[in-house]
Amino acid sequence: MNESSTSKTIVNILSQESPVPAYLFIKEKYQPGDKLLFVSSKSARSDIDFISRFLSLSAEMMSKVVFTEEEEFSYERICRRLRAELSPDEHYCVNLAGGSRYMALAVQQAFAALHSDFFYVNLRDNTIVQSIFDNSIDDDDDQVFPIRHRMRIGEYLSLHRMRNDAEALGPVNLLRSAAYTASLFDLYAKGRLDGRDHDVLEILRLHYRNRKSDRSVAVEDAERGRVEAAPSVPGLSRFLRYIRFVPERDGFLSKEEIGYLTGGWFEEYCCNKVKELVPVDDIRVGVHVAGTNTAHDNELDVVFIRDNRLRVIECKSGITNQRLFNEIVYKATALKEALLGLMCHSYIFTLKKDNEMRELQQIAASMGVDFCGYDVLTNDAKMARRLTKR
Repeated sequence: MNESSTSKTIVNILSQESPVPAYLFIKEKYQPGDKLLFVSSKSARSDIDFISRFLSLSAEMMSKVVFTEEEEFSYERICRRLRAELSPDEHYCVNLAGGSRYMALAVQQAFAALHSDFFYVNLRDNTIVQSIFDNSIDDDDDQVFPIRHRMRIGEYLSLHRMRNDAEALGPVNLLRSAAYTASLFDLYAKGRLDGRDHDVLEILRLHYRNRKSDRSVAVEDAERGRVEAAPSVPGLSRFLRYIRFVPERDGFLSKEEIGYLTGGWFEEYCCNKVKELVPVDDIRVGVHVAGTNTAHDNELDVVFIRDNRLRVIECKSGITNQRLFNEIVYKATALKEALLGLMCHSYIFTLKKDNEMRELQQIAASMGVDFCGYDVLTNDAKMARRLTKR
């Protein structure tokens, strides 16, 4: 974008729905010496304070216009209020994304009489559109610029007031190699695990995965029922040999290894496939998130960000009944709507065959969750299309 050598005032309309348009506009347009002006309804006033703190803005840099409830839905009152606050000597760069459509119309009208440039942050395409509002609509003078800033996962979550451990987790550190995890996927996908294998996994999942103790479990003790407060796991040694799983410590399974065997492998497989099939700006496995006013946190199985859009994958190698499925969909929908922002895309990945899940697919789609079963996960082209869906 062509920036003026003189300072300017960057204007954003803030809304409760998403802080991302304002944040990215500032990231793209701000230069030292610029000022910032925030326009909002009374209900979004706290969002101004939050984003100011998030960006470490000083009081001298920032000003705000907060409309009363009476002004908010009165075009003339919005215009008059802004006219009283604005200066004819200032250069304004106005982002019309954010707030209600009604407020954006009034804001555009109020700034049109001043030295103003108008922009729109298009999150869908990760671009900023600069437009000239005049009577000529045939000269093709709209300009479109790619947004250069790329948010990290921790940055996105924190911007949405989510406590999270994305940065603390650091780069993705998977327990096993991509090749070994792919071999496990092949066993599951081709039905090469029998009833005995599934019995072993079910006992490990129910009684060993969430043990309070972090101590490793001796394989022999587990088989013989010598682990405190846990039943025996007949055939555990045979199962480990069959899937060629070699524990890091001979004869023992760590808590992390039990987690891997009972579902963590599928999360790692999905993470590996995402990285293989689409370019990502950041990706993590097992990110914990919580709202600022809640003690309970949620774990995001696989989360990645691409072109400033967050995508969250709930990974379930098997879904045994509709009650479990409903719980999974409810969790994904609640996170999307209440916590992660309107531009978050939610998925459920499962190895269930698509023809077994028609009704469940429809339920997920009706709640804005993208359901990807066996037919998608075993077809790279289909999976890539889903992962890049806008």
